[in-house]
Amino acid sequence: MSDESLTLLVVHTHPDDESSGTGGLLRLAAKRGHTTVVVTCTNGELGDVKDPALSLNPEENPADRARLADVRREELARASAVLDVTHLYMLGYHDSGMQGTKTNAASYAFVNADPDDVTGRLVGIIRQHRPHVVITYDDKGGYGHPDHIMSHRMTMAALEAAADGTHYPEAGVPWDVPKVYYTAWARSEMLRVFKALHFLGRKTPLRDPDFDPDSLGCPDELITTKVDIRPVLHDKWRALFTHRSQMGGSHFFRWLVRLGGRWFYRYESLRCVRSPQPIQPLESDIFSGLD
Repeated sequence: MSDESLTLLVVHTHPDDESSGTGGLLRLAAKRGHTTVVVTCTNGELGDVKDPALSLNPEENPADRARLADVRREELARASAVLDVTHLYMLGYHDSGMQGTKTNAASYAFVNADPDDVTGRLVGIIRQHRPHVVITYDDKGGYGHPDHIMSHRMTMAALEAAADGTHYPEAGVPWDVPKVYYTAWARSEMLRVFKALHFLGRKTPLRDPDFDPDSLGCPDELITTKVDIRPVLHDKWRALFTHRSQMGGSHFFRWLVRLGGRWFYRYESLRCVRSPQPIQPLESDIFSGLD
């Protein structure tokens, strides 16, 4: 690959997804001098409050729910600075909540947003920054969250529309993104983490006698790309723990990351679904083939 600056665009759903899912990739790209663009679709106001210092009770107080949205946007901005993100876009849609909750049906929920509005906004960002690589979720949203699925649908629609000048002509010059990936936590990696947690006495799905390991993560055979993020793992965790409203004072997790992070979380893995050249698994660089 040439040394020219390239552009990575990631489309995520909630504040903190950028750090947990692609924090290593974003930081590595920035360290190599590439442009990084983060799009976060919702404010994440239906997340739990795990930081007691915030003194928020959004379950009972609507004003606290609105305040949580502000808090999570502030955390996202700080985490993006840790990852040295070049451009951050907060689209500001309302969190829809977990699958099956009554908020899924709310008119203001992201899942019920006007598809043309969401797609058009993403098309504008794609055409403005002309990314070489785009990363989002798969059609199951990674783990079935309605807003993650919506992010997938809207991103894929925007990728198609951005390349066609007859769609959203007001959004700028068409751009066809060369490489597209889905985030994908390899099943073998997830099982290894669960086994370690189980050994340490923590609650995991492995305690359920009906647990099906084939329900976890992404089948290893579908993984095309594994990027070693250990050189920037410290920055990834710093960014993730910036989201204190979600991470709180998780001392066990911090201890686990400090002592075993380089073994538990060595890679960020992906599925490549578009590339100008055939992918030779396991690819180790998302910018390969873009000479």
